[in-house]
Amino acid sequence: MVAVLGPLIWANPGWSWIRITAGVAAAAAIVADKLADKYDQLIASLKFRLSEKSAEKAIDDLNVVLSEAIELAFLSGDARKQAALALRRTVARQAASAVGDGSRATYYTMRRETAGKRILGSAVHGTEHGRYDKPDRPFVEREDPEHTIWNLMDRADEEPEISNAPDEVYGVDWSRKKYKTFYTVPVKAKSVQLGLLSVNNKSVGAIGGPQRAAVLAMARTMALVIAMLKGPTAMKRQEAHHENVAG
Repeated sequence: MVAVLGPLIWANPGWSWIRITAGVAAAAAIVADKLADKYDQLIASLKFRLSEKSAEKAIDDLNVVLSEAIELAFLSGDARKQAALALRRTVARQAASAVGDGSRATYYTMRRETAGKRILGSAVHGTEHGRYDKPDRPFVEREDPEHTIWNLMDRADEEPEISNAPDEVYGVDWSRKKYKTFYTVPVKAKSVQLGLLSVNNKSVGAIGGPQRAAVLAMARTMALVIAMLKGPTAMKRQEAHHENVAG
């Protein structure tokens, strides 16, 4: 604007240096604007490639779980039982790997007490670089029936969302946690509750849509394997019991 209006405002020959400076500044501004556009395009392209790579990594980890589940289908007897236990470790390990460095994933097996109250225990962990914590405290419904995890177990497995600090979450004091984001999904076949899979990371925003989808698929794969091992009769009996309790 100064370059255009300069000749009109500063027509006096003594002010020619202002017009020259303004012209140079205008040219520099145009160049800077072009460079800024190129930089924005470069950053956008880099973010897209990183996102694409992250999604591909999450799918690769899911495929590891699926491959192990397929192998299990060809086993029988004790070998199948041991493979099922090993699959829990694989699910935890690959769930953490799908999110990346600074992650920990935990698989909990669910069982019921005599009174029907639930316990999520027998924790199996998978950790990535930068994480070595492996808590073994179970979730016991009898001790904390108001914990939101029981409502999560009762709901559909696709409902849970990713939580990030400083979101207000029941039982979570972010200042005392070694993670700043987490995603927790029930392991269930229809209404039959079988376990829980949770993954967290040290950095806010580390868990995105591709990771969430991959972890959910891992939980469903585990549910499918357990249902297959239990058989249709046992699963239908548990489903009927769950519906009676819920009713």
